[in-house]
Amino acid sequence: MEIEKDSFLESLTEDDGKLLMDIALNALKKHFGLEYKFPAIPEKFKTNAGVFVTINEEKNLRGCIGYIFSIKPLAEAVKEMAVAAATEDPRFRPVTLSEFNKIEIEITVLGKLQRINYTDIDKIDLGVHGIYVKNGFYSGVLLPQVAIEYGFNKQQFLEETCRKAGMKRDCYLTSEIYIFEGRVFK
Repeated sequence: MEIEKDSFLESLTEDDGKLLMDIALNALKKHFGLEYKFPAIPEKFKTNAGVFVTINEEKNLRGCIGYIFSIKPLAEAVKEMAVAAATEDPRFRPVTLSEFNKIEIEITVLGKLQRINYTDIDKIDLGVHGIYVKNGFYSGVLLPQVAIEYGFNKQQFLEETCRKAGMKRDCYLTSEIYIFEGRVFK
């Protein structure tokens, strides 16, 4: 089984990342009632893409929400997920206006999901691939950077994705497993 590179992700430049950050920041400014101005949206940002926005405050996670599937244009998804990460992650209290200047934004644009079998875990490239597991109503996702941040090996990365999905650590033996590339902008 060959893992395909994602051409859309490869087309994203550092300047694109800066523009995505500007979009996210202005979405949050608008949410908080501050003065904002969205930049012009380039054509490539009208392409549907999966995206997660992570909000950190002083290196501590304050919210992370996104679309695993490519159901909305990238620019719109970034706007929505920036606000959702700051206000709707059930693990945290919403970010307040007084915290606004203390937060850091991270955007992960997701590539296409590619299904693998648990016998193909050697295909997972830690730090490059994220994992999505699904079994019935249960599903969980970990972004590519999580494996590096926590020092997971491939087995641990799969187990932690299962745990996040609310399933047993070895759920990958009986679940659908998908991997995807992620392009991170900070």
